[in-house]
Amino acid sequence: MKKMNTIDDFASQFERASDKSLRRGELLSAHAFFRIGGPADLYFQADSLSDLRTIVLLSRKTGLRHAVIGGGSNLLFDDDGYRGLVIQNAASGIVDSPNATLIEADSGTPLEAAVEFAAARGLTGMEFLAGIPGTVGGAVYGNAGAFGRSTGDILEYALLLGWDGSETHVTAGALEFSYRHSVLKSRRDVLLRAGFRLALGEEREIRAKMADELALRARRHPVRGAAYPGSYFKNPVLSDGCRQAAGYLLEQAGARGLRSGRAAVYSGHCNFIINEGGATARDVRALAAELKRRVFEKFGIALEEEVIFLPAAGPGA
Repeated sequence: MKKMNTIDDFASQFERASDKSLRRGELLSAHAFFRIGGPADLYFQADSLSDLRTIVLLSRKTGLRHAVIGGGSNLLFDDDGYRGLVIQNAASGIVDSPNATLIEADSGTPLEAAVEFAAARGLTGMEFLAGIPGTVGGAVYGNAGAFGRSTGDILEYALLLGWDGSETHVTAGALEFSYRHSVLKSRRDVLLRAGFRLALGEEREIRAKMADELALRARRHPVRGAAYPGSYFKNPVLSDGCRQAAGYLLEQAGARGLRSGRAAVYSGHCNFIINEGGATARDVRALAAELKRRVFEKFGIALEEEVIFLPAAGPGA
């Protein structure tokens, strides 16, 4: 298919093909936990896997620069917005499985909904994900986790949309999970659905464990509703092969109380950067650069961001 020359061309073709409308100039701050981000040329919320397939494949065929996002956690949008199309994956649904210990969720399903679905059916194994924001797709993409466990530990399969439109079921091993990483970060496949292998348990015990882990998160994290994306930096690996908490390194390097503009290090935990109201991406990135500089200067350790910055302009998707 011939590459589209303008945003208008793409919008017209998509709206003819799908009977649905795209939004123009949508402020991305409304779709990010950080509440930061300028206008996107085009924005579309995919409410079903059919919508997601249609718009992703048309974007690929026409060469329109595009980005697929989930719930907006672990993400920093550019102050200048996004030149191209932002697709928010809101394709939510949990599929009943004939296997009693397998749950299958569409990739835009809120992670908390999947955790609750498992608990209500007396299935144990997802409790460590309680309280983690975002979607099932985002959790698989970034191998989200807590308390020593990660999403890849319980993933049974993933249904992927390939570049050519083919759909393939792959096992967890094919996604090459590692700490806060999957191969999806370097491939163009889009996750459509994920299956999680759990175990039978007692709902009362499952909910008690979830409550304990939620209480622990509440002691460490900013209050619910605060404008922050989650942990800003990954926990680095030291020379002995063990991981060190980035928050500890940051505190020892004098991070507490630092700020840039309206972006500040959270007083209760140094690995959270919060938007105090009106912070810009420039503020956040300047503060993050200073935090990295201090840790490297003190410890010789180069911190790596867990939060993904999506620039306004760049190469096509």
